[in-house]
Amino acid sequence: MGGMRDDLIVEAAAVVTVDPGWNVFAPGFMAVKDGRISALGPLAEGEKREAAQRIRAPRAFVMPGFVNVHTHISMAAFRGACEDMPDRLTRFIFPMERDLMDRDLTYWSALHSLVEMARSGTTTFADMYYFEDEVAKAADAAGLRAILGETILGHAAPDAHEGYGGIEYARRFIKEWKGHPRIQPCFAPHAPYTVDAEHLGIIAKEAESLGVDVMMHVAEMDAEQETFAPLGGSVLRYLDSIPGLLSPRFLAVHMLFVDDEDIALSKARGLRVAHCPASNAKSGRLICPAWRFAGAGVPLGLGTDGPLSGNGMDMEGVLTIYPKMQKVRERQRGIVTAREAVRAATLGGAEALGLDAGTGSLEPGKKADFILVDLEDFNIQPVYDWHSTIVYAMRPHNVLSVYVDGRPVVQDRRMTGFDQDEAAAQMRRISENCAGYIARIS
Repeated sequence: MGGMRDDLIVEAAAVVTVDPGWNVFAPGFMAVKDGRISALGPLAEGEKREAAQRIRAPRAFVMPGFVNVHTHISMAAFRGACEDMPDRLTRFIFPMERDLMDRDLTYWSALHSLVEMARSGTTTFADMYYFEDEVAKAADAAGLRAILGETILGHAAPDAHEGYGGIEYARRFIKEWKGHPRIQPCFAPHAPYTVDAEHLGIIAKEAESLGVDVMMHVAEMDAEQETFAPLGGSVLRYLDSIPGLLSPRFLAVHMLFVDDEDIALSKARGLRVAHCPASNAKSGRLICPAWRFAGAGVPLGLGTDGPLSGNGMDMEGVLTIYPKMQKVRERQRGIVTAREAVRAATLGGAEALGLDAGTGSLEPGKKADFILVDLEDFNIQPVYDWHSTIVYAMRPHNVLSVYVDGRPVVQDRRMTGFDQDEAAAQMRRISENCAGYIARIS
């Protein structure tokens, strides 16, 4: 084969591609060269190729890594605190962040979440929080792909002593990390009710000038709807009155209080939507009309939200609840097929993050971001339909190995980029420091 020699060939019971033709090669192979997929297809074709390394996994399948389009991973230190409380954000979450967050907590909490995320098959994620440069360091150590937004508030924040100080922090963060091969920095104004129109306009101009994205919570809260709907008919139409804000670089997170006009507006402005069904359900909120966004051609991905909001950071939990809740909302069993759900958790997420040219599906030329999933467990057998198995039967513990750019970031459920046992020990230390404060405010 000479120069055709691959770096890696994976042979498996199936290769679930999520490509435009919905190809599943069972059994199949995938070949990797220089961090990208060089070939894939029926197993017999792979046996003819040469490679520096060959993985034979006849009782496992290969699929694209999950793309988690909305998180706050450093919330891991607060997971389970002040649950089931009314006005939880303003009464408990903002005070905890104000009084307890620092660089140390941010970094180690991020690493803690990344173990859970990577071991359950996530290869790409989007995050918005404070001290986002520390999240970037953690993501880099883990070897994952990420779009990371520095959160901006109209009042003081853990990493900004005055309102809107996050804008300057974001500028520095973007300057430091722009151009990284796996990590893209961006602006993350928190929400319409915490960032005013003037500063949202400033952020939109800065984002365009720097060539970066903007991600923001939109149309999530009842009070938000009550405040902004009278100003333009809906939260989204209010935001559309701010020049340059709604554009193809804008990722709108949640989008619960929306109507058909908002869906059409999202399509017209080129918006992308992050749907977080588990955290929304946990908060007793509306169900986003995600199926309708996708049907209108709006890029749609799925997110876990943060460990304080959705609690679980595995995409399997979100993936299985997504079609079920859409069926309930629309009272139609046939909508959001298993195929469509798998797409939302992989290629759809990549589209929502503007990364679909390089990741999200298994196709020649794309980056080799994939996972190897064990078939030797009771919960995942028997298999009659690969996409249905992924959506309704697969669980985090079924993931064996995880690859980004053709390099293993998880092997045999162990992180390769850092010591996951140290991350666990640091979380125990941090949680002990937080416990007294959380007990007092609860």
